[in-house]
Amino acid sequence: MTQVLLCKRVIWVPTWKGWVLLMGTIFLCALLFLKAAYPILAPTQRQDANILVVEGWLPEYALTAAIDEYHAHDGYQYLITSGGPLWEGHHASGFHSYAGLAAQVIRAQTFDTNQLVVAHGPKVWRHRTYHSALAVRECLQSLDHDITGINVMTLGPHGRRTKIIFENVLRDLAPVGIISYPSAEYDARRWWRTSEGTKHLLTEALASTYEWLFESGRPTDPPISKPPLPTL
Repeated sequence: MTQVLLCKRVIWVPTWKGWVLLMGTIFLCALLFLKAAYPILAPTQRQDANILVVEGWLPEYALTAAIDEYHAHDGYQYLITSGGPLWEGHHASGFHSYAGLAAQVIRAQTFDTNQLVVAHGPKVWRHRTYHSALAVRECLQSLDHDITGINVMTLGPHGRRTKIIFENVLRDLAPVGIISYPSAEYDARRWWRTSEGTKHLLTEALASTYEWLFESGRPTDPPISKPPLPTL
C-alpha cells in the first residue's frame, strides 16, 4: 500500500553558497525593479505634434499642466479631452463624461474654446482607454485639418499603457507621443514608500503587460448600460 501512495525521490538543493547566490540575485532583481519600473511605466516621449490629447480623468492640477504644455509649444493647434461617462456625480456636476468635465475645467482657465475639442467615449465596462482612443480618432477624422503628430498626456505609470493603446489606434493617422505627468500623491523616485504609489505602479505594471501581450487591436465592445440597482 505504501508503494502505491508514496515514492522515493532524490532532489538537489542549493548549498549555502548557492543560497547566497540565489538570494543575492533576487535582491538585485528587486532593487533593479524599484529603480527602473517607474521610468519604464511613465515615459515622456514627445512628438513634433499639432494635436494634444489629455485624458479627462486626470486631476485638476494635471489638467492645468496640460494647458501649460499646450501654450509652451507653438505647434499645437487643438487640445482634445477624452474620456467616457461619469459613473457617479453626473447629476450634481451637470457633466456626463470625463471628457466634458475636463473641458469645463480647461475652459474656466480662459482657454480658447475654438482650439478645444471634446471626445466623449461610450459607456463600457472594459477597455475604457481603448474606447477613449477610438473616440479621439473619430474627432481627428472629423477635423478639417492636417495632422502632423499627436501627443497624449496622462498621469504617471498609466503612461506606458496609454502609449500602447493610443499608438495602436492612431498610428495610421500620425506619429503618437506620450507625456506622463507625475502624480502629486507620491514621490515618483520613491514610489514604494507609499501605499498609493505601490498600488498605482503594480496595477499599471500588470495592465501594461496585458496590453503588450494582447494588444489593443481588439474588436469594439458594444456600449452598455449600468445595471439597475436591486429592488428592495
